[in-house]
Amino acid sequence: MARMLELVFSLSILMSMAFSSTAQSCKSYAFSSNKIFRACNDLPVLNSYLHWNYDSSSNKFQIAYRHAGITSSKWVAWAINPTSTSMAGSQALVAYQQNDGTMRAYTSPISSYQTSMQEGELSFDVSDLSATLANNELILFATISLSNTSTTVNQVWQDGPLSGNAPQIHPTSGSNVQSMGDSKPSFWRI
Repeated sequence: MARMLELVFSLSILMSMAFSSTAQSCKSYAFSSNKIFRACNDLPVLNSYLHWNYDSSSNKFQIAYRHAGITSSKWVAWAINPTSTSMAGSQALVAYQQNDGTMRAYTSPISSYQTSMQEGELSFDVSDLSATLANNELILFATISLSNTSTTVNQVWQDGPLSGNAPQIHPTSGSNVQSMGDSKPSFWRI
């Protein structure tokens, strides 16, 4: 009987550790690079989190977009859409690990649903763009400059497979079509 209780207790501890490690919160996350972000949001789908700092004097946002559960065979993207809540029209930050093990992070304007996510300039300034992949979590870092004229910030986030070093179409069902949302600028300016 004691052996059975010991086994049940051990399994309970293991299960609680497993559930707590998958139920992350952005507020409890510590960046290995010692970067500190004043605000964050747990995004509702795709194991994603957005962290940011806002500098009101320059209207710049320093962001870190975290996407957990990612392997080196996938790409991730986080985007702002200045005109709607959909993917088409989004101004994306894209990242993935290349075949040689180096990280690639770049900007890509998404003009339609038949995109190949080609590198290009966005409708707003982006600097300090970089990415890391460790422990099955890809993190995109960037500084973005948004105008004061926006009344709503529409964001889209995504992941999909790679073929070699080329991003392929993401799944078109489930969480992959629910990965969008909007917020008022006051939400960002913490």
